Amino acid sequence: MLRTPLSLDLLAVDPQADTPLYRQLYDALRGAILEGRLTAGGRLPSSRRLAADLGVGRNTVLSAYEQLAAEGYLEGQIGAGTRIASSLPDNLLEVGGSAARGPDQTAPANPNRLSRRGETVAAIRRPGIGYERGQARAFQHGLPAVDQFPAALWSRLLGRRTRDPRNGLFGYETGAGYAPLREAIAAHAGAARGVICTPDQVIVTTGAQAALDLASRMLIDPEDAVWIEEPGYLGARAALLGAGARLMPVPVDGEGLDVAAGIALEPAPRLIYVTPSHQYPLGVTLSLPRRLALLDFARRADAWVIEDDYDSEYRYAGRPLASLQGLDRATRVLYMGTFSKTLFPGLKVGYLIVPDALVDAFRAAIRLTGHVPAPIIQAALAEFIGEGHFGAHVRRMRTIYAARRAALIDAAERELVAFLELTPCDGGMQLVGCLRDGLDDRHASALAAAANIHVAPLAPYYLGKPSLSGLHMGFAGIPEAQIARSAKRLAVALAEMAP
Repeated sequence: MLRTPLSLDLLAVDPQADTPLYRQLYDALRGAILEGRLTAGGRLPSSRRLAADLGVGRNTVLSAYEQLAAEGYLEGQIGAGTRIASSLPDNLLEVGGSAARGPDQTAPANPNRLSRRGETVAAIRRPGIGYERGQARAFQHGLPAVDQFPAALWSRLLGRRTRDPRNGLFGYETGAGYAPLREAIAAHAGAARGVICTPDQVIVTTGAQAALDLASRMLIDPEDAVWIEEPGYLGARAALLGAGARLMPVPVDGEGLDVAAGIALEPAPRLIYVTPSHQYPLGVTLSLPRRLALLDFARRADAWVIEDDYDSEYRYAGRPLASLQGLDRATRVLYMGTFSKTLFPGLKVGYLIVPDALVDAFRAAIRLTGHVPAPIIQAALAEFIGEGHFGAHVRRMRTIYAARRAALIDAAERELVAFLELTPCDGGMQLVGCLRDGLDDRHASALAAAANIHVAPLAPYYLGKPSLSGLHMGFAGIPEAQIARSAKRLAVALAEMAP
């Protein structure tokens, strides 16, 4: 007999509920056992009898009993003397194996407790009030003109790769990346950016952030000193802090990262993170003398350099300087790129080009991180590049973005001159507007958000005290007509800041 009476109210089941009847019964019995209302060693009614009492089919009860027995809550032969197990599985997780557990015993003292590094990373917030990634509105930065992407062509390429499951693309990920895609990336980086590499050096990742995370984990030990640009990219800050780095904010001026200031701040960094082609967020280009000085210092300091080349395809005057990686003779540079800006962010494909000495280690590690994109996506992208569609799309978008950039500059000169001045920049997908004296960028961002305009303040990009008050203003994903209208609305919003 049961040591505790079995109440049918306790086991009430609802035929109209979405949850299957056997699962409702299973949940009710398991809860009663764990709460001590049904005690260890007690005998349950036969499946036939309980089914009759509850008005359900016998198979419903048998299914619930069998699941409980499989998980160790019941023992004996189902249907012929089923008893509650003398040693319950959940109790084995407790020191001393106490019987029933009350709410105070099961809940940890702090259910949201994180590591110190976890708390630091979780505290990093992307700048902007009410910012929703992927939501196109003026003047959101970092979002390309996704409506201009050749979606029908992409769909055909993707469909071509999904028709035959025997093509090898329906299996597990391809380690360092799909071979034809790595070949295409190596060829593109070599021709467009002067990167010197073989396809074997290319590691395909699920976007730029995954590349940063992988490199940070592989190259940094806790408390290693790392140079990071000041102001700098928040995604890099998060990845580096997540790896336990001790960040050293090196100031950025009109020539980019100030190498001499960095040496004075920390002469022995383990790693240097830099955006030399189009500094994020200020947009300046690292000068050739600074590039050479940085590479020379990295060689002497035995430091790794991560070169984040996130949007160098878009340049509107002159030719970009050669990549750091192409100038590097000491093989200290890891070159990082992404297709999020050139194609669309939802693609989630980026890449690292690593020195030969790191290839084997990074190939082994990426399988364990889960940072490998779906093989079918990689295969379609390889065809998109190999058939010339990528180059054609970038050339077309460069023309469109140049017109939108000009529209923003013109609108700012007409509508926003009382509040900000756009800084010169020959590349990228966004501009920085420096606010006039006495205007606070966080306050300006909040006022703009109230008018449904996204302009990110520069303040969060600084680790220390901000030296510049400004707004990050994207133009790539916004039609020209909308740029002009939105500039007028932004001017009205910012007028509330006037003294």
